Amino acid sequence: MRRVIRRREIVADDARYAGEQADPGTRQVAPLAQFIAATAAADGAFDAVLIGPTDELEELAPHLPRLRLIVVEFPKIGEGRGFSQARMLRQRYRYSGELRARGALKRDQLFLLARCGFDSFDLDPAENLEQAVGSLNDFSVAYQDGSEAVVHVQRRAGAT
Repeated sequence: MRRVIRRREIVADDARYAGEQADPGTRQVAPLAQFIAATAAADGAFDAVLIGPTDELEELAPHLPRLRLIVVEFPKIGEGRGFSQARMLRQRYRYSGELRARGALKRDQLFLLARCGFDSFDLDPAENLEQAVGSLNDFSVAYQDGSEAVVHVQRRAGAT
């Protein structure tokens, strides 16, 4: 069973993605296009959605109040659009549910991902989750504002 980091704890993942067996009690995560199609058909079977780097958040905005989980996919190393998507979801759209980063991610990125608003992480399988949780404490001071859901830092005096 896949394990993820959720709010600084390592837990069994209760989300299932396309092509995975959905057990009772698990959340089925639909890609954005499938989620929108199901919503348009008044099916409304999904309460979790997967967005990729090229997906437009405006399509998702009207559905945010009923979503329990948004997964932002990082398909390759160096892909940074998910950082911006997370900031927009938290700040512009005021999304308050679980926001998960998934994909080609390393432990070194967790602190910055959390500062952008992610509160759960599905890392590269090669990463040590215990060490990754510890990396959320790597820094205690930040120059700019960020989401404080998972990491708690002091803003450096004099920073604008």
